[in-house]
Amino acid sequence: MRVGESSSLKVGQQCLAMGNPFGFDHTLTVGVISGLNRDIYSQTGVTIGGGIQTDAAINPGNSGGPLLDSKGNLIGINTAIFTRTGTSAGVGFAIPSSTVLRIVPQLIQSGKVVRAGLNIEIAPDLIANQLNVRNGALVLLVPGNSLAAKAGLLPTTRGFAGNIVLGDIIEAVDDKLVRSKADLYKALDNYNIGDEVRLKLKVRRGNENLELSIALEEKDS
Repeated sequence: MRVGESSSLKVGQQCLAMGNPFGFDHTLTVGVISGLNRDIYSQTGVTIGGGIQTDAAINPGNSGGPLLDSKGNLIGINTAIFTRTGTSAGVGFAIPSSTVLRIVPQLIQSGKVVRAGLNIEIAPDLIANQLNVRNGALVLLVPGNSLAAKAGLLPTTRGFAGNIVLGDIIEAVDDKLVRSKADLYKALDNYNIGDEVRLKLKVRRGNENLELSIALEEKDS
């Protein structure tokens, strides 16, 4: 099977989804590309960026099957659906082939995907909103032995009176705007372990704006 270029897809383009929905093997459904660059949220809290949205029927059993263009080229891997009933509602998502090509060699070589990261804990958006952080990624925890700690990134703490003292809020990575936790992870996903790259993190510390250069580590999880 030939691999197509997911980066050249257009909304409205015809696509075909293959899989084994409900145990019915070799099932083919047809639809169109409904949207591009969608965020796919997993039940484990991991966000996959750049997702392909399609109205081709995708049901339980389709996950892992190919999403093809009209020429039979692989453009994605069927991954998830948005549904209130557990069956297809015409909103399905696939991981783009560009992402697949990047992670498959790692899976073959080591059995896992190794990603670059800061090895810090970022507040979920709901918690950040409750703390009145509407824009950026709020740093909750910074391990003492991490490169982020050595670079001076500050975590959220409690004051002597028990009040919450907000940590640094990451607003950009190499001039890419970070509006949320998902934005931060998507920005970091563009880098690989072993790259000699230092990220400039625009950090809001109280009313102070500053930049920190931080070397990426292998992401723990």
